[in-house]
Amino acid sequence: MATSPRKPYHHGALREALVTAARALVDAEGAEGLTLRKAAAAAGVSHAAAYRHFADKASLVAAVMAQGFAELASVPEPDGTPLRRLHGTGRAYLEFALANPSLYRLMFGSADVPRRADFPDLAAAEQRVYARIAAGIEAAQASGELAPHPVADVTLLMSCVMHGLCSQLLAGLLPVADADELAATVMSLVDKGLAAR
Repeated sequence: MATSPRKPYHHGALREALVTAARALVDAEGAEGLTLRKAAAAAGVSHAAAYRHFADKASLVAAVMAQGFAELASVPEPDGTPLRRLHGTGRAYLEFALANPSLYRLMFGSADVPRRADFPDLAAAEQRVYARIAAGIEAAQASGELAPHPVADVTLLMSCVMHGLCSQLLAGLLPVADADELAATVMSLVDKGLAAR
């Protein structure tokens, strides 16, 4: 019995479709549910087709992480003083983590991507988040709201504080219902420690 030749599969944006499918898998099943095979199936393509865009699972995970960091870096800032805008960046960080818990855990804890330097797009996207925090700190220092400590050191401090708060909330160690109040308390204490004297 003769069979008709299989038509070639055409997909105008396969890479983006795979990243979207992978992101949906992370949201639904957590990072452990993400495989290249599952992402390919969800995107409606063969496993082999996925390898044309991603060499391995780590490459796909890095692309999903980069997408998350890009979203985090692009959250609009509130109006107000430089310190108020910096607080807005901190709140955006917290809101992103609570709205995207599985993605957040992947972004900050994936064993599949141990070295950011191996994935330039990911490294650049992550750097934009830290550059935004650093720019906010510089502006608050220039306005006299924060003391002129080394910006890199203060960026590290604020990143650690916000990541610690997010991690405890996501782990259930702190009540999510109190997230706004806890964030305000933490930021107020950091402000007092860093305030210009």
